[in-house]
Amino acid sequence: MGQPVCQYCNVSIDGPTAHAEALKFQAGIDACAAANHIKSLNYAAPVLLLMDIVIPLSGPTDNPFMSPRMPILASILPLSGLAAVVKWGAKYGVLQTDDPDFPEAKRAVKKALILWLVLTVAHIAVLAKTF
Repeated sequence: MGQPVCQYCNVSIDGPTAHAEALKFQAGIDACAAANHIKSLNYAAPVLLLMDIVIPLSGPTDNPFMSPRMPILASILPLSGLAAVVKWGAKYGVLQTDDPDFPEAKRAVKKALILWLVLTVAHIAVLAKTF
């Protein structure tokens, strides 16, 4: 049995080249999916900012939903969006792909970076006032 051929055009398929192209294509798909996830995290930004302000000001309570760890969680959560954006940039920032959705994904991540940097600055300001 010889080298595989395309079932549609009967052109020979080079296995290593086809594998490399498939990995590159998959990286574009993964980058777009991760960017969409980051976009969905952006909707949590106002909630996290509100939590960032309300929880430290509420002080100790007998509320069973407010554990002693809640202020710590409220301090860490806003950084998760920024961490996701930084991780995306490190993994996919220099990716070269023909995926038509990739430029929009890259723009969405840049917008998210601005949003999460602003939220992080606000978070640090709240923490500085609280402690």
